Amino acid sequence: MIKLAVFGDPISHSLSPAIHAEFAKQVGLAIDYIPIQASATEFADRFAAFVRQGGVGANITLPLKQLAFERADQCSPAATQAGAVNTLIKHNNIWLGENTDGIGLVADLQYHKVKLAGAQVLLIGAGGAARGVMPALLAAKVARVHVANRTPERAEALITHVIRHAPTTPLAQLSAGSLNAIPSSPFTVVINSTSSGLQGQSLTLPSRILTTQPFSYDMVYGEQPTPFMQWALNNNCPVADGLGMLVHQAAASFQRWTKATPDTAPVLLLLRKRLGLWSSL
Repeated sequence: MIKLAVFGDPISHSLSPAIHAEFAKQVGLAIDYIPIQASATEFADRFAAFVRQGGVGANITLPLKQLAFERADQCSPAATQAGAVNTLIKHNNIWLGENTDGIGLVADLQYHKVKLAGAQVLLIGAGGAARGVMPALLAAKVARVHVANRTPERAEALITHVIRHAPTTPLAQLSAGSLNAIPSSPFTVVINSTSSGLQGQSLTLPSRILTTQPFSYDMVYGEQPTPFMQWALNNNCPVADGLGMLVHQAAASFQRWTKATPDTAPVLLLLRKRLGLWSSL
């Protein structure tokens, strides 16, 4: 039995136990994957208890990803660039830290047949979610990433962080600014990394960014299209929500723990049907 967990605060809503149960069923492995509620002050003790009970792998969600980065004995380049860890793997009595969020995003965009090599990307938001996916976008050889944020200083700080922590990586053209000063140049992919959709809030964005009908991706998901997605749909843009990103990043974690590669497509379809989540299919 492989003992795994997901830590977060809150955690009762997490789909991770269901996702990993389906992965394990696919590949014929016995796992014990449990959700563990842990605030920032509780994380160290609850993670230590999990390790004493034989835990060998964990997913980490909000607000603990930076703490997990500090807890890891070694971190992957992606986790180091992001400054955050969402996957911990026990290996030879040390804990390796990985960030599979960007892997999940890129895999889901590829699942939707989005061409990333040479893409012109607009990334909305400059928080932890944006920082977590930047390394994978650059590794996918996009031509350009423009980061737009309500506070332009945060967008500029994100670009500075990326350049500082990836000095040997061939970088795309990088730029940053405010939401009301997005360049007029055509984008092929627009990604909303903010949590606005969780509150049903609309972003005030210039409609010109959708003139070329870019693929428009929202990292959150729900029973209905998010306001960002509805805006894109109203402008005849192809869209997707972040459920696929969640499933694909989980698959990357699962592979690192078990060396088995699950099939994400049936799990994604099962979740949408079981939970009544919105689907463009």
